Amino acid sequence: MSELPTKALVRKDDLTLTRIRRPQAPLHDVGTGPSLSRNDFLYALFKHKKKILFGAIVGLAAAVAVYFYYPAVYESDAKLLVRYLVERSTVDTVDSPRNPGGYAPATDSVIGSEIEILNSWDLAVQTAEAVGPKRLLPGGKATASKEAAAATIASGLILTTHKGSNIIFAAYQNRDPELATLVLSELVTRYFNKHLEVHRSAGAFDFVTQQTDQVRARLNQTEDALRDLKGKAGIVSVSDSNSALSSELAKTEEQMHQAEADLAEQQARLRQMTSSVASATITAGPSKGKEPKPASSTAPQPVESVKSSNANSGNSSTEPSTETVQRYQVFVSGLQKLRQTQLDLFAKYTPESQMVRANQEEIAEVENQRRELEKKYPDLPTRAGPIGTSKGKELDPAAEATRLAGLQAKRESLAERVKEVQTRMQQLSQLGPQIEDLERQRQLQEANYKYFEATLEKARVDEALDPSKIPNISAVQRPSPPMLVTKTRNKIMLGLAVGGLGVSVVLSLLKELVLSSKIRRTVEVEKVIGISPLVSVPFTDGANVASISKTNGSSDAIVSSTKGRKSLAPWDLNHFIRPYSEAIRDRLGLYFELHNLTHKPKLVGVAGFSEGAGTSTLAAGLAAALSETNDGKVLLVDVNLGPDQVHPFFKGKPAYPLNAALTPNGTIDSAAENLYLATVGSSSAGPAQLGLKKFFDMMPNLKASDFDYIIFDMPHLHQTSPTWGMAAFMDKFLLVVEAEKSTRDVVKRSFRRLTGERENVSVVVNKARSFGPKALDLDN
Repeated sequence: MSELPTKALVRKDDLTLTRIRRPQAPLHDVGTGPSLSRNDFLYALFKHKKKILFGAIVGLAAAVAVYFYYPAVYESDAKLLVRYLVERSTVDTVDSPRNPGGYAPATDSVIGSEIEILNSWDLAVQTAEAVGPKRLLPGGKATASKEAAAATIASGLILTTHKGSNIIFAAYQNRDPELATLVLSELVTRYFNKHLEVHRSAGAFDFVTQQTDQVRARLNQTEDALRDLKGKAGIVSVSDSNSALSSELAKTEEQMHQAEADLAEQQARLRQMTSSVASATITAGPSKGKEPKPASSTAPQPVESVKSSNANSGNSSTEPSTETVQRYQVFVSGLQKLRQTQLDLFAKYTPESQMVRANQEEIAEVENQRRELEKKYPDLPTRAGPIGTSKGKELDPAAEATRLAGLQAKRESLAERVKEVQTRMQQLSQLGPQIEDLERQRQLQEANYKYFEATLEKARVDEALDPSKIPNISAVQRPSPPMLVTKTRNKIMLGLAVGGLGVSVVLSLLKELVLSSKIRRTVEVEKVIGISPLVSVPFTDGANVASISKTNGSSDAIVSSTKGRKSLAPWDLNHFIRPYSEAIRDRLGLYFELHNLTHKPKLVGVAGFSEGAGTSTLAAGLAAALSETNDGKVLLVDVNLGPDQVHPFFKGKPAYPLNAALTPNGTIDSAAENLYLATVGSSSAGPAQLGLKKFFDMMPNLKASDFDYIIFDMPHLHQTSPTWGMAAFMDKFLLVVEAEKSTRDVVKRSFRRLTGERENVSVVVNKARSFGPKALDLDN
C-alpha cells in the first residue's frame, strides 16, 4: 500500500502534527437520476394523511350541506320536429336556385337557425308579456319589468339537438313547478308565429300588390318606347337587321365589281372592234411609192393599223385556218373561266395558297398561247368574233355600243344601291344602342314582374295560413309536467367531495415535492452527496429517547429525566441508541482496519447542523459501545459546555477537566467500565468552546495519553464554528443529518467542504421518520 501524502501543519517542541490529504472522489451529480419517483409521492401522501383526511371530510361535509340546502329546481321538456324549411321573402329571391320548390333540407344549419329563433330576445319578451312579469318575478322588491322577466326566461331555457337530427329538444327550468310548464307552453306557441314572421311573407300582401302594379307600369312604358324606336328605324330586330344589311351590302358590292369588270371588257372589245373594221376597209395600194387611199371616210384608220398593213403587206395573202380560229376561241373562253375561278378562290383563300398559285400559272400559260396566235395572225381576234357566234356572222359595232351603255347604267345603279345600304347601316348603328338598352330594361322588368306575380300568389297563401297548422314544423312532445332537476346539484356535490380531497392532496404534494428543500429520507442523502449514510437512526418517541432533544445544552440531555420515569444513560444496555451505536462501532473498526489506522488514541468527532441534531446522545452511545471492546479505554470529551452549563450526562458521574484527564499516569474515576468523561471548561472559565489554537496546544497530550479512543462531542456547524478546522485532524468525522430539519443545499455544501479538507467524513441520519406501511418500503 502506497504511503499517503502528508503536509506538516504545526510543530511544537519535538512533536510534529500532520494533516493527511487523501485523493478526493468526485461527488455524484444530484440530477443524474430521476428527480421524483413513486416512493416520493407515496411518502408525501402518507406524511400528510391527516391533512388529506381532513380535506376529504370538509369536502364531504360541504357536499352534504349542498344536498340539504340547495334550492329545488323543476324542469319541463318539449320536442319540436322540423321536417323541412320554407324560405319566402318579399324582396329576396323567391326560392333558392338549388331548391326550386322552396323547400330546404333539415340540415344542421337549418336546425341551428331554428334554435336561434327559439333563443331570441324578442321571443322571450313576448313570452314574458303573455305570462306576466309579476308572476315570473314574485320576490322582486321593485316594479317587475318585462325585460327582467325575459332575462329570467332566457336564463332558464335550455335548447339542444343531436348532429344530423331534425328534432329540437327544449327545456325550461324554474323553482316554481307551475311556471316551468306554463312558460314553455307559451314559448312554443309564440315560436310558430315567430317562425312565420322570419321565414314567410305573412302580412306583406299589400306591399307585394303595390310593388307588382309599379313594375307592370314601368314595363308597359318601356315596351311603348321600344316599339316607337323600332318603327322609326323600320326594323324588328337589331341583330337581324344588321345581319341582313351586311349580307345585302356584300352582295351588291360583289355585283358592282362584276359589272365594272364587264364594262371594262366591253370597252376593250369595242375599241378592238373599231380598229379591226378600219384596217379591213383599206383598199389595196397603187404602185410602189404612193400612199394608199381609203375606200370610205366613215371610219378613220389608226396609225398602228396602217403600219401593220405596210409591215405585213408581204403576208397579206396568209390567212388563219378554221382550226386556228377555233383554237383561238377555246383560249379566249378558257381565260374567262380561269379568271372567274380566280375571283372565287380569292374569296376563300389567301394569294399565297397553292390553289391560287396553280390557277395563276394556268392563266399565264393560256395567255401566252393566245398572244402567240395573235402575233402570228393579227386579224385573228376579228375573224374569231365573240364566243358562241357562227362562223359567218359579222360583228355589229352599234350593238356593242348599246351593250356598253347598258353596262354603264347597271354599274351606276349598283353604286346607288351600295350608298343606300351604307346609309341605312349608319342610321341603325346610331339607334342600335338605344334599342338594346330598352330591350335590356324590358327583360329586367319582365323578370321582376314575374317574381312579384309569384310572390303575390304565395303572399295570398301565407296571409290565410294558421300558425298552429304549419305543415313543416310540429310538436312531437308538448311541454311535460314539471320534474325535479338534480343534475346540477349532484355535479356540485361531486365537485365539492372530490375537490376537498383533491385540493388537500395537491397542497400536500406541492409542499413536500416543490416547496420543501428538507432532507426527509435516507435515499435523499444518497441523491444529494452521492454516498450512502453510515447508519440511519429512526425517530422514536418514549421516556428513554434522547434524540428528540432540542439543544446540546441544558435541554439536550444525554441522560434525560422525565417526571415519574427512570432516566437511562446511553451506555445502558436498555437505551434505544445502543444497537445503532454498536453498528457504528463495528463499521468504524472496519474503516480503521482497511485504512491501516493502528495508532492510539484514535480521534473521532461528532457534529451536526443544529443544536438539536442529537450529537451528544450519539457521541455518548458510541463511546459506550467502543468501551466494550478489548482495547476499549475511551475518553468522551464534551466541547460544547461552559462553566454555567454543566452537561446533564455528568450529573452524579465523575467528570474531569480535559487537561486533567489527559495527564499521563493520572488517576481518574470512570463513569462506566473503560469509559471516562471530560469537559473542556471549568467553573471559573468563560465559554468552554475549544478553539483551534487551544486544540493544537493540547495535541501533544492527546497523542501521549493512554486512551484507545477519544470521542469529541463538537459544536454544530455554522460559519464561525471551530468544527470546520478540527474535523480535518480527526481520524473519523461523523456528520449527523437531522431528518426534516437539515436542507439539501446546506448538507451538500458542508459535505463538499469537509471532504475537501480530508476524505474522512461519514454521514449519520438521525430522527428518520417512516409514515407509510413497511410493506411499501418508502425509505428506499
